[in-house]
Amino acid sequence: MKSLPQGALIRSGRFAKAGISAGGNYLRHYLGNSLPIKSFHQDQQTLNRKNALSIFKELSQLRGLPLKLAQGLSMDTGLLPIEFMEVMSSAQYSVAPMNRALVRTQFKRNFNDYPENLFQLFDYEAFAAATIGQVHHAVDFDGVHLAVKVQYPNVRKSILSDLKMLKLFGKKYFKEVNFENHLKEVHDTFLEETDYLKEGRNIQKFREVFISKDIIFPEYKESTSNEQVITMTFLKGDHLDQLLKKNPDQNIRNNYGQILWDFFHDNINSKNNIFHADVHPGNFLFCEGGKVGVIDFGCVKVFPEIFIKSCTRLVQKHLNYDQGGFLYELECMGFIKNASETSIKEKKIEQLFSRFAEILGSIYEKPIFNFGDKKFREGLNNLFQQGLAIKEVRGSEHFIFFNRITFGLMSILMKLESNIETKSALGIIMNRESQD
Repeated sequence: MKSLPQGALIRSGRFAKAGISAGGNYLRHYLGNSLPIKSFHQDQQTLNRKNALSIFKELSQLRGLPLKLAQGLSMDTGLLPIEFMEVMSSAQYSVAPMNRALVRTQFKRNFNDYPENLFQLFDYEAFAAATIGQVHHAVDFDGVHLAVKVQYPNVRKSILSDLKMLKLFGKKYFKEVNFENHLKEVHDTFLEETDYLKEGRNIQKFREVFISKDIIFPEYKESTSNEQVITMTFLKGDHLDQLLKKNPDQNIRNNYGQILWDFFHDNINSKNNIFHADVHPGNFLFCEGGKVGVIDFGCVKVFPEIFIKSCTRLVQKHLNYDQGGFLYELECMGFIKNASETSIKEKKIEQLFSRFAEILGSIYEKPIFNFGDKKFREGLNNLFQQGLAIKEVRGSEHFIFFNRITFGLMSILMKLESNIETKSALGIIMNRESQD
C-alpha cells in the first residue's frame, strides 16, 4: 500500500467500483451459463468467490470502517454465502501492508527517529495488517520480542469521511428513525481506536482487572509508544483458521472455547464493566499450553452499570419463565414502545426478541452446550435475517457493541464447535445484582 484514499468522493467511488465489479461478474456468469459451450459455464461457488475477492480488494484499499465491515461479513451469520465469509476473514489480520518508506515516515514523524535506532532489531515486513494499522516484529535492547503496531497515515481522516457516508446511508435506510445517539456511539468508539495511547492504557487495565492462568495479555511498552505507534510484548500462537487447519481434537476445541466463554462472563461479572469489544478471530491467539492470547485493545467498551443490569435481567426473566417481566424489561430498554401494543410492527419486534431470548437462553439451560449444533446455527442465522428486515433502530446505543461482542463470541465458538460447561456462567447471569 502506497497511500490511503481520502475524501468522501474518492472513497465512495471505491465502493461503487466494488459494486460495478461484482455486477460485471454476475453478468458474465449468466451470459456464460446461457451458452452451449461447457467451458464457459461457471458454478455459483466460483461466482461468489470472484465477487468476494473483488469487493475485498476495494475494501482493503480503503482500510478503516470498510475493513470493519469486511470483518463483520466474515462472521457466521448466514446472511452471505460461505465463500464471502472465507474471503472476508482476511480482513481480520491479513491485508496488503504499507510499504517500507511509509513505515519510516511514520516513525520519523512520531519519534523523530527511525526504527533501527529505537530497537535492536526491527522487521520492516509486517506480519499482520488490518483496519487501522499493521504489526511488525521487533526486539528491544534487552532481547525482549515485541509487536509494534504502526498506524496507517491519515486513517483518522478516512474514518471521519466514512462516518459522514454512514450517516447519509443510515438516514436513507432507517427512515423516520432518530439514530443520532447510535451513530455517535459508532463515531466515538471507532475514533478512539486511532489513539494508541488509549489502547496502551486499555492493555494495562485488562492486565489489572483480569487475572487468569488461561488468558494471556501482552505487556504495554510505553517508551516506544505514542498516538500512532504502539509497542507491546509479542504473543506467539495460532489464529483460529491456523488452528483449525491442524484439525485439533474435541478436547482442544472445548478447552479454547471454554476459556473464551469464561472470559466473556468475567467481563460481565467485573465491577469495572470493561469489555474487549472487537471480538473476531483475528484478535485471539491460541497458544501452547492451552492458553488464549488476547490482542488489539483499540476497541474497548466500558458499559454503564444500569445497561449491564438490564441485559442480565432480560435473560433472568426469560429463564424464570416470567413473560410479563420479560416484556416489561423490553419496554424499559426501549425495544418495544408499549407492552400492551398490538400493532403488527410491535408484535414482530416482540417476537424477534422473544426468539433471541429463546436462542440465547437455550445455551444456559443445558449444563453442557454444543456450539457445533446445526439447529442452533440455523436459528441464529434466521434471527439475523429477521432483524435486518425490521429496518428500525431501537433501544440503547450501547447494544451496538454489546451485540457485536456477543455474536462475535458465538461465531468463534461455532467455528470451534466447542462443548461448553455453562454452570458458572449461569450463576453469573442469575446472581448479577438487580437494579433497585
